[in-house]
Amino acid sequence: MSFPRPITLPGLLQHKLRLVMAMLLALGLLACSASEEDAISPFQGTGIGISTADIDTTVDPGNDFFLYANGKWLAAAQIPDGENAIGRQSRADAELERRLTTIVEDIAGRPQDTGTPEAVVRDYYRQFMDRASLNRQGISPAMGDIRRFEGVSDLAGLSNVIGGTLRADASPMLFDAGHSPNLFSVAALPAPDDGQIVPWLFAGGLGLPERADYLSDTAQARSDRAAYRTYIARVLALAGLDEARERADRVLALETSLAEAEDTAMSKRSRLAAAAVWNRDELADRAPGLDWSALLSGAGLGNADRIAVLDPQAITAVSALAASEPLEAWRDWLVFQRLSSHANVLPDEFGNAHFGFYGRRLGQKARPVSMEQQAVEQIDTLFSDTMSRLYAERYFSEEEKRDVEIIAERVRDALVQRVKDDPDLGDEARKAAVGKLEKLSAGIAYPETYNEITQLQAVGNNAYAKTIATERAAYSREIAAVGQEKRGRWRTGAHRAQAIYLPLQNAINVPAAILQPPFYDPEADAAANYGTIGTIIGREMSRAVDDTGTMIGADLRVADWLSPSDRAAKEARSARLAEQFADYRPFPDMAANSAATVDDDSIDLAGLVAAYDAYRASLDGREPRVIEGFTGDQRFFIAFAQLWASKLREPYARAAVEAGRMTLPRLRVSTVRNVDAWYRAFDVQNDDALYLSPGERVTIW
Repeated sequence: MSFPRPITLPGLLQHKLRLVMAMLLALGLLACSASEEDAISPFQGTGIGISTADIDTTVDPGNDFFLYANGKWLAAAQIPDGENAIGRQSRADAELERRLTTIVEDIAGRPQDTGTPEAVVRDYYRQFMDRASLNRQGISPAMGDIRRFEGVSDLAGLSNVIGGTLRADASPMLFDAGHSPNLFSVAALPAPDDGQIVPWLFAGGLGLPERADYLSDTAQARSDRAAYRTYIARVLALAGLDEARERADRVLALETSLAEAEDTAMSKRSRLAAAAVWNRDELADRAPGLDWSALLSGAGLGNADRIAVLDPQAITAVSALAASEPLEAWRDWLVFQRLSSHANVLPDEFGNAHFGFYGRRLGQKARPVSMEQQAVEQIDTLFSDTMSRLYAERYFSEEEKRDVEIIAERVRDALVQRVKDDPDLGDEARKAAVGKLEKLSAGIAYPETYNEITQLQAVGNNAYAKTIATERAAYSREIAAVGQEKRGRWRTGAHRAQAIYLPLQNAINVPAAILQPPFYDPEADAAANYGTIGTIIGREMSRAVDDTGTMIGADLRVADWLSPSDRAAKEARSARLAEQFADYRPFPDMAANSAATVDDDSIDLAGLVAAYDAYRASLDGREPRVIEGFTGDQRFFIAFAQLWASKLREPYARAAVEAGRMTLPRLRVSTVRNVDAWYRAFDVQNDDALYLSPGERVTIW
């Protein structure tokens, strides 16, 4: 089933405009070659694209550009109860939630043809929402898994069962963006040695968010581990297992050993440099412990000749634990992780326990989202291709897609030109960087094809069984890509509000869900769109040639293509940016801002500059018109600053800064002080607080 996209009044006017242009072309009154036509945006937005009502004109933009662009918004914004932050991007999140809920409710509220993806989603939604039936069934839907895990009696059996739990459920595009609750996650990606598609293993198996949570000796970490032990015991007790606290001790001890197996201090570049491809014999020789033949058979990889590993040392250490840790600990861990990660399709007691630990304690949330929203989130994850297709059909158009594609191409061209003009880059490095950027695959709005689930082979007619079956179906589709040449496969869906760079595929995905205000508005003048989605695209493209990106060539092989002198020059620039940020104290009693985000801060600046260059190039030498008193350059920089308008609760902000998880919004916006055009746009003088002399301004490329 597909949904027609409603034509609003602005959309109707755009359609009429395109018809008029087509008629003029046909009559020869408007001359345009095919290549020129491809470069013309299908939209001619005239809106200002920024919120003038949110600008605080009492603030000198040269003293505090973040406050100047967002002062009135910050004064009015209220963080909702139970939340840690609010931002201008929050309205996009809320709109996306509304749209996804509408899609799911439309599917669930009407009959669907048997054998269609919509029928599968409808059936799943109805069973997920039937909490009375779910509570009445109790733990029985999961008893088959519990008995299988508890019945493991030797290493071969353990390895085979572990193989059967593997899923494509960790994020393979960002190596530190989460981990699977299973011992490994699997992704079909280019091999580091020859670029052929092989299965990769990523270590997982932990229930706490970070490996450091198991190893830190701070009072907070010890308290969280004690609460986690209590949660483990609660889950195992609800499963009907005796001596739950003793079992919980074993599970926590095993997970602590798993956490110790990986060197968390390794940079992403170091991890890539260590990546390897092992054949089956090498797996057994270099990572003894697990019965790899049994594990690969259980994982459906019995015919795989080669396996890629991101961190060989971690794989070796994890495998050794299979032989050294007590078998009963592995059995209890298998039961706990399966039930904990599927708590929302088990009786409410499981869901309540899960929220109590992960939501209330770790997430600092006052209450869980509604059951309806939980169902939408579950369907969003499990039936990603179907939700992606329906979102794109309903909420996005070919014209909007083409408009953003043009922005992306101009940003790429600008970034390529920056690299070509870099005076400090050696010829070989320049050639490699340009080649990689030119080969970068830009997936905009939605994928060309979908791989949807039209029927499920579930062992049982209940939400738990169908969840397991759906996960297996998604995993089967992932490993089916092994040996194929589809290197540009999307790793997200049109319905996900996340622009991402895929390092092992040299590709970006910019889904339709993020292509809405404040990120993108087809009715806005180009300045605002280049200042928002243009900078996001520039940021993600810049990852292709950042610290990690320079470890992967255009042929997708892992190889450092920067000479020592090139890398030293590039790192020196990033270090200068870090020094700027280090002067900023987010709180009076805290040390200066952490430098842990230096790589992300550098690509922020690179993306901002590339987007500005692309914006100016789009004008073809013309000066943009002034709208409501703001020049084009002013609108570009204000749009960038307003995109990051955010208000954070202090405990949340402190924790984020201390852990180096994020750059605070005010600091992110301050990167404008390195862009010469910003000084001209706002007449910034040398006595302004943000002023940097030309020699102090940092250029990444």
